[in-house]
Amino acid sequence: MPEGDVSALARNFEGQTPPPGTPVTHMAAPEPRAIVLDERVGRFLWVRPLDEGEEPPKDPIMIGPGDVLVPFTPIHSTSVHSNDIVGDRTGFMFGVLVVEVSRDDEARVLVVRSRLLSEPESGRVRLPMGYTLHVPEGALTIELERIDQMFEPDEDGYKPLSNTIWTWMAIGPSADTQELTRYLFAAARRLDTSYRGFARVRRALTELDNTAPGPHARKAVFEIVGDVEIAVIALGRVVDMAVGVGEVTKVPVSIPKRLVKVQHSLIQIRNAYEHIDERARGRVRKRPHPDALSIFDWTALLESGVIRYGAQQLSLDDAFALLSEARTFLKQVAGRPDFSGSFA
Repeated sequence: MPEGDVSALARNFEGQTPPPGTPVTHMAAPEPRAIVLDERVGRFLWVRPLDEGEEPPKDPIMIGPGDVLVPFTPIHSTSVHSNDIVGDRTGFMFGVLVVEVSRDDEARVLVVRSRLLSEPESGRVRLPMGYTLHVPEGALTIELERIDQMFEPDEDGYKPLSNTIWTWMAIGPSADTQELTRYLFAAARRLDTSYRGFARVRRALTELDNTAPGPHARKAVFEIVGDVEIAVIALGRVVDMAVGVGEVTKVPVSIPKRLVKVQHSLIQIRNAYEHIDERARGRVRKRPHPDALSIFDWTALLESGVIRYGAQQLSLDDAFALLSEARTFLKQVAGRPDFSGSFA
């Protein structure tokens, strides 16, 4: 970590350092706060306020001859907001981890930049009390993967894509990418909706009690089938949009073969659920069809987690694999070079 001009650093804080032999437990300004010794660097005692929930040290910090006490504020990150209203949490978009670039002790300025995903964790930046934190223009590099890592996964481990895509696209795509922005965001919402539906189905199937009283058992089955309908329809649209993404971007993309291969089969199952009114009458496109009523046979679904319509079938394992592959692909498209950049 750059140490700046140690002589100037000493001049800045020697007058504020208590005499040798003084025990120190609190920082006086801007308000009394318990402190802890973060590190001794030569004669400089770098001290910081206690973190929330951190236990105070048992022994005070003792000032020795020649010691200089340097109180500082730990800086973990800076933040990006969608508006300029100070203190408005609704405008918060995401945090950006920072690292120290330089420290000018004469000017009392600390310069930072964003920490790249490829760089090792370097701890918090020390901002000496009374110094100004400066983020130069172009010093913040925003990475899609960093944004994706910022959002917590659901209880079952799935990490929704919608927030990642919206946040990334909201940074400032050019005017000619608005169509792709809307397209990818819509696909991400369908992806998240489909996953939640299939996750509910998976949990409900494991909890299904075949010995339950008839009304209770039927209620559970009908809820499973309802979630399957919504999840399959959403999944079908996700796959369609992933396969068709080349129509809304000029950048060449390589569509995952698995998504292309399953598209036709998935369309058949999806259409059966979307046009359940026709299937209930034994029809497909207003004509009688031998497969139409098969969408009402839930045996394979309840016994083995397999959705069937005629000769087409989709297991829950296959659905989750498709969702995972579609998520990776959509994020890759969003992260193409002309969407990345730096800003202050």
